[in-house]
Amino acid sequence: MNQYLLLIKGKGALDYSPEELQRRLDEYQEWVKTIPSHYVNDNRLEQTGVHIKSKDSIVTDGPFIETKEIIGGFIILQAKDLDQATSLALSCPLLKYFEIIVRPIVS
Repeated sequence: MNQYLLLIKGKGALDYSPEELQRRLDEYQEWVKTIPSHYVNDNRLEQTGVHIKSKDSIVTDGPFIETKEIIGGFIILQAKDLDQATSLALSCPLLKYFEIIVRPIVS
């Protein structure tokens, strides 16, 4: 099995009520239970950090990419190929709220 990175890309602002965030988290956790042999890891990302463009160009006052393109988190899955990883991503309930970018991880 190969590993694939699913980047969770915002379709706009990532600010939601605590209740809405919990509802989405519950949906996501239920989905993870349906794919135990494929799931490796996941996490949300803070909206702070640095964007290093070069040794002389470091941006620290974010957002670090356009707000409409902000990466909110990631999921790492195992799959036999890109088609299977794509199929798994299509079944993810977060797709109702975000875009998902699927990229193979070099082994």
